[in-house]
Amino acid sequence: MQYRRRATIELRERGITIRKTIDTLIATRCIESDYALLYSDRDFDPFVAHLGLSTAMS
Repeated sequence: MQYRRRATIELRERGITIRKTIDTLIATRCIESDYALLYSDRDFDPFVAHLGLSTAMS
């Protein structure tokens, strides 16, 4: 829970607003558990670029 808040704050400080809460929940779960995420929703791009979310699209 704490990491989700920090992730949201960190992205907001960079001028990025996440449009859907569920995206934050999914992304932070993957980051915390070191899972790669397969996605086609551009809303996850800030998590990859700024918070270290791994993508399975390589």
